[in-house]
Amino acid sequence: MIKILRFFTSISILIFLAAILIVYAFLPDPSGLLFGGQGNIIIEISRDTFFYSALFIFVIIQILYIIFNRTILKQRIESPGGRMSTWIQGMILSVNLFIILMIIFIGLANNAVDYSYKSIHLVAYIAPSIVIVWLLTLPFFLFLRKE
Repeated sequence: MIKILRFFTSISILIFLAAILIVYAFLPDPSGLLFGGQGNIIIEISRDTFFYSALFIFVIIQILYIIFNRTILKQRIESPGGRMSTWIQGMILSVNLFIILMIIFIGLANNAVDYSYKSIHLVAYIAPSIVIVWLLTLPFFLFLRKE
């Protein structure tokens, strides 16, 4: 299971790089981050700031994951059956998917083409739901014994 999650985590890093480069190429300058009820921009930043901030946040999250995972492996803080590393690997995958979906959402929200926002706003609900669902699986990984 952990090898499959590591594979998909590696793929998610490549997808993040592709998503951030494509969104950066098509973002207007300045770009909106927070929009009001009628679609007016409340908070805006330059596209360069968006690109480097998103890249910085993503790299920091990946570094924190590596440090945390190595600490757990070094101190052997494991759940019964050794599932904690698997859960952490899945958590970083869900966080990566969250970041990718939010970058795509910001790119679509700032796109000059008029999209049907009735379906696009679902991305804003799906992205955090992935992380929340994975967080809810923690008790199962910690307390269920491997038969």
